[in-house]
Amino acid sequence: MLKLNMATIYYPYFGKLMDGSYTAHDLELTWTYVTPPDKLFRQVIESSAYDVAEMSMSGYTMLRSKGWREYIALPIFTSRRFRHSALFVRADSDIISGAQLAGKKVGLPEYHMTAAVWVRGFLEEDFGVKPGDVQWFTGGAERPGREERLPLPKEIAARVTPIPSNETLFNMLLDGRLDAVMCAHKPAVAREKDARVRQLFPNCSQVERDYYRKHGVFPIMHTLVLRQSIFDKENAIARRIHLILEELKAEFYAKVELLKHHPVFPWLEDYIEEVEDLMGKDPWTHGITQNATALNKFLHFSYSQGLLPTKPRLEELFVDINR
Repeated sequence: MLKLNMATIYYPYFGKLMDGSYTAHDLELTWTYVTPPDKLFRQVIESSAYDVAEMSMSGYTMLRSKGWREYIALPIFTSRRFRHSALFVRADSDIISGAQLAGKKVGLPEYHMTAAVWVRGFLEEDFGVKPGDVQWFTGGAERPGREERLPLPKEIAARVTPIPSNETLFNMLLDGRLDAVMCAHKPAVAREKDARVRQLFPNCSQVERDYYRKHGVFPIMHTLVLRQSIFDKENAIARRIHLILEELKAEFYAKVELLKHHPVFPWLEDYIEEVEDLMGKDPWTHGITQNATALNKFLHFSYSQGLLPTKPRLEELFVDINR
């Protein structure tokens, strides 16, 4: 019985694994909860603390392009989110479209972070706003002192300015020094329904549905990585991890099916069926081929934004979990 330690943030579709450990397919996974995600990513980069871990797509691909071989990615994507809803402006702003960000000052926690890659990607692809058309400012969204995890390549075609270490992006938004802020999580001003701030897009859920209909992409944020030395000793471990997570995900979907027939909130059944009609019954599909469109779009964005020196092939980044 091979024992591996694994660290991610919380995901309902991990099911029994989040009890602390899970054994199947002659493999025992011991799970550790680490939050916030950037803390986990730093641990993976700086100390290689885990056998299996969740990792930023942007951080992983940038490190891999520089020869980093501590880990190899499995095409198992723990976090996926549409990012139109991550953009915030002041309530009195006249900005209601991505096209209006040209020439504006926009804050991001980190320029290289995956969510920011997707935001800059759809701004250029769907609204004609190139990264160089915006003045970017980086730092803590709600808490001061955040810095880039990785140094930015000289090739980025944009002006990026770190904010003072005692400032936050949302304070700068509220006092008018920034025109918009991208925040990868729902910030306190949104959770508390602060009347001074609103999402940039007036109807984010519809905008994001339209994005999916147009591009067929559910944006990938994080992937699982496996320690390279473990994979080199036994390639089949990747497939066994995949089988475990597929089985746990199937159990989660069975619970979702129960919710459709026994909804605990009004209209929940309609919402679940709407998502299934649009995206199918497995939006969280694993595998290289099944996710090639989203992965290639992300790599195109990363390369065109200067974060990667070349656009790698998917087979260079991910192991084949079907072997």
